[in-house]
Amino acid sequence: MLYIKPAFYDKFKCVADKCTDSCCVGWEIAVDNETMDVYKNMNTEFGCKIRENITENEDDTYSFKLLEGDRCPFLTENNLCDIILNCGEDSICYICKEHPRFYNDFQEVTEYGLGLCCEEVVRLLLENDEPLEFVAFNDEDEFFVVDESEKENYNKLFNIRNEFFRILRTTEAYNAKLEKIISVAEKFCGEKIKLSDDNEILEIYEKTEPINTEWTEYFEELKKNKGKILEKEKPFDEESNGDNKYSKLLSYIVFRHLLKTVFSDIADFYRYLSFCISSVRFIKLCDIKTYIEKGSVSEADRINNVKRWSKQIEYSEENIDLLIFEN
Repeated sequence: MLYIKPAFYDKFKCVADKCTDSCCVGWEIAVDNETMDVYKNMNTEFGCKIRENITENEDDTYSFKLLEGDRCPFLTENNLCDIILNCGEDSICYICKEHPRFYNDFQEVTEYGLGLCCEEVVRLLLENDEPLEFVAFNDEDEFFVVDESEKENYNKLFNIRNEFFRILRTTEAYNAKLEKIISVAEKFCGEKIKLSDDNEILEIYEKTEPINTEWTEYFEELKKNKGKILEKEKPFDEESNGDNKYSKLLSYIVFRHLLKTVFSDIADFYRYLSFCISSVRFIKLCDIKTYIEKGSVSEADRINNVKRWSKQIEYSEENIDLLIFEN
């Protein structure tokens, strides 16, 4: 088994109460059956408290009963986990242990990384202008039967993706890199690739299911000010030094999503690529909006704009499918 991960992966550590956000607010928190068995056998006062704050759903799954504002009932006023404080990290459910990690399994290869919904992950990704690198290692003790056709597709996509990474690591301007990527992709697909323009991007994003009212309000303001945003793009580009940031963002989004074509149809390759490129374009529009409002874009601003996009899009299968297959 070959494993591939971003080079900064092992630097990640949850910053807990130092985070300006919380992954324990705004999400449904599922409790897996194995952890539920642990909670059922906790013969303590705190065990009773845990069970009282869990609901059994109609499909025989379990989840925490969220408080007002979709807040986990075990999130303390200091934004720490009361279950960890009382029972240790081994007592939290699987989703809480793993978040914000993700895994993509491709038979003989597992690729894994960290979701951009987490501000510490985005900080690690964008903390410098060095190209995004990945590391790989083997575990020769793992074997399984391989589907040769899927393996062939994976190898083709893996090689073309590596060419994209090579282009994105160069010192050229971001738009020049995009032109080269499209040229390579068109040769691979054997057809012309049309990317969505800004109007089309905003139109399809408007159809996504909003994660909360804050997203809806933000998007409406973004759409209303599209004209001003586009007028300010040139001075923003001259002042923001964002080419390397967007190159790294595109590399990372491509890393997470592009090879899923293996599970779809290789003919959908251009759809996934278009989704990746349009995602970075949307984030850039958000950055320019911030630039207009504040006169500059700080590291914290960039982190918030990426995080907002990721929460709205990457953590909703319906929104992902909408942007990829209906655009």
